[in-house]
Amino acid sequence: MILGAYLLGAVPSSYFLGRLKLGIDIREYGSGNIGISNVATFVGKKAVVPLVLFDIFVKGLLPVLIASGKVLDLGLEVEVAAGFAAIVGHNWPVWLKFSGGRGMATVLGVVAALCWPLVVLYGSVAGIGWLLTRSSAVWWGIAAFMMPIWSVILRQPVEVTLLGVGFFAVVAAKRLTSNRTTQGAAPDTKVSLPRLVWYRLVFDRDIASREEWVYRQPEA
Repeated sequence: MILGAYLLGAVPSSYFLGRLKLGIDIREYGSGNIGISNVATFVGKKAVVPLVLFDIFVKGLLPVLIASGKVLDLGLEVEVAAGFAAIVGHNWPVWLKFSGGRGMATVLGVVAALCWPLVVLYGSVAGIGWLLTRSSAVWWGIAAFMMPIWSVILRQPVEVTLLGVGFFAVVAAKRLTSNRTTQGAAPDTKVSLPRLVWYRLVFDRDIASREEWVYRQPEA
């Protein structure tokens, strides 16, 4: 069940969409990841609708539901483990040499199957933050950081709280180790290591300018 959840989460739907719609490798554009925001920028905002639905309901929700009492009844531990595996699969897909997205939408499906009020809190922070600033990376990070805290406040089982802790750890690890594309900005701009760590962990990019990072394209 857990291995199946990982392989399902690892399906690189954003990569396939970029190839099918425009014939591009989305990893060579913008942030270099196969996340929904990168696809929205270069493939089109309408294109992300099926991606969001797939990530939430197929990658995230489905494995947890299958493991739950509604289907296999494998216990809460397996439900949480399957959901976490789906997130890890999305972020480090074996099909693309472990170069994936961020798991922000996939976790919505996972948590929706476990505790829907937690989804409301998580999504509200990111959504309101984006409406106020039009920049989502910081707010998604804050929402991820708050997830285990909200879980405790909502008196969720320890397994759900640990999922929140694990998700935040995955987000931090992904941000710190990602953006390793052929056009990585850090070596070109000589960003110091402490500043690079700050940019990646907080803003999910390698440089100060969001516009320069988000709209990068392959050199001709």
